[in-house]
Amino acid sequence: MKRLYGALLLAGYLAAAAAVERYEAEDAIVDENSVQKVSDAGASGGYYVNMKEGTLFFKVNVTASGFYTLWAGYSQPYDTNGKIQNLSVNGVSIGQISFPEVDSFVYIKASSKIKLSAGGNTIEILKSWGWVNIDYIEVTPYEPVPFTISSLLVTPNPSENAVKMFGFIREHFQKQVISGVMTNTVMLNDGHYTPNTVENQEEVAWIIKAAGKTPALLGLDFMHAAGTSAGDEWFKGYTNATLALAEDIYKKGGFPAYCWHWRDPSHATESFYSPSASGQTPTNFDLTKAFIDPATCMQFNTGSAEYKGIIRDLDIVAGYLKTLADKGVAVLWRPLHEASGRWFWWGYKGSKACKALYRLMFDRYTGEHGLNNLIWVWTSDEASDALDWYPGDEYVDIIGRDYYYYPREANHGSLVASFEKIKDIYGGKKIVTLSENGSVPFPDDMKNDGAGWSYFMPWYGDYTMDGWAHDNTAADWKKILNSDYTITLDEMPGWSNYTVPVRVKQTYVSTENVSARCGNGFLELNLTGDGGRTAELYTVRGTRIAELSNEPLGAGTYRFDLHFFAGGMYLLRVKRASSPSAVTTVIVR
Repeated sequence: MKRLYGALLLAGYLAAAAAVERYEAEDAIVDENSVQKVSDAGASGGYYVNMKEGTLFFKVNVTASGFYTLWAGYSQPYDTNGKIQNLSVNGVSIGQISFPEVDSFVYIKASSKIKLSAGGNTIEILKSWGWVNIDYIEVTPYEPVPFTISSLLVTPNPSENAVKMFGFIREHFQKQVISGVMTNTVMLNDGHYTPNTVENQEEVAWIIKAAGKTPALLGLDFMHAAGTSAGDEWFKGYTNATLALAEDIYKKGGFPAYCWHWRDPSHATESFYSPSASGQTPTNFDLTKAFIDPATCMQFNTGSAEYKGIIRDLDIVAGYLKTLADKGVAVLWRPLHEASGRWFWWGYKGSKACKALYRLMFDRYTGEHGLNNLIWVWTSDEASDALDWYPGDEYVDIIGRDYYYYPREANHGSLVASFEKIKDIYGGKKIVTLSENGSVPFPDDMKNDGAGWSYFMPWYGDYTMDGWAHDNTAADWKKILNSDYTITLDEMPGWSNYTVPVRVKQTYVSTENVSARCGNGFLELNLTGDGGRTAELYTVRGTRIAELSNEPLGAGTYRFDLHFFAGGMYLLRVKRASSPSAVTTVIVR
């Protein structure tokens, strides 16, 4: 596996091998006592730096202001799960760098997009998990690639309100950010389990006092919906209170967003943590025992106690989601979150079992229970094996990134490096969002850096309400929610008033027997005359992004589905196989 990974990195190196200046790690040492400079004849410049617990501070010069891509030569033989380091440019945090395990030095795209000023800049690789060997860094010009996001939800025959909610999210993606916050206290402490309203929920009330605005998205949790105590009055009261809050935020024109801290399906414990979660009481529930072959996790053993426990809990939560569906409430649904961290039981046994569980949930919810009100959100990290955990494009509408700066401190950078990394991993085919976070990125930084997170949702308690780390202060909230770039609840149009934009129809006719009509997500291409032709789609900058047909096209009319491409302007290039000349038609969508 390591040899293959190195080969893939070499291919990336060859693609990016423009004339660039190299910056050696040994010249970036801040404190010689915290790192180790190692002599190695095979390393660039004869040395590399074992970062250990230290930081590297590179001084980088470029001739023009703009966006660049950061590359690094590194090795990391210390941890099979990979290592994470923080990345800062000119003193501002922009995200993280993921360093997969590899014994020998390789060349990696450390960050797809960083912003540099003409002249001198600083690039810092700061300890998060530590212990990475850095040989050097390089920067090359950033080459933007557009998102190509489908307007269709993965849920079959989705509800009208789910289509509206996703349409609004898609329409505003990369143009504005939707504000959100996670709840904690969902009901009054009055002995009657009386649900809070959006405005008097603790975190929201604190934000309203600080900023005079209400977040448009409210995070909720089915933590108490299933498990050994789910039938107790307090637990039922909590879950019903979340349903009331979901309905309240939706009726006000906002977004209910549910996760599920799924307690032990065997009901042997009340825990959702795995044995790898430090300092937590774990469950020993083994997801692989729900399969006929625990090694492959290809087929569920429907007679196993583990499978039966999973189905029981899935059906309980499906009933609550059906309650919302019957009231017309659409939901951002983020199950099995942070699976690749392995600190929850659903991720502890690896990606194969987790993906199968997610797909089981999807099929049962959309099929058996007919739930059509869900927008499916998958939580990813930025590691090299992120796609191993991914359920698949046909099961996911939005990719979420849970980002907490470690060591914990206030840091309001745009996190553009993480945004671009997630975009790269998933090929720009899905909306990207901060599904959980600590400090909220400042809107001006998101806008200026092109870090177009769809929404943000800081966690409850002192992450939101100015705790010991000052993740988000009252002054921060005032700045964030009163920005034109941020969408708050009062700025939502109301779901009954909102209409999903219809794509513009335009027809352009070329001079070589080619005409094209584009509208409502489809391209209709009419070809006349002799000779096979190819049809390809390009960005207006000339980057080829799709071959519309893998066979030569003769005379006739052809229809291509463009729902997987973002709205905007593209170039259609039709070329005769017998001639190098090409016809280019501008397509407006």
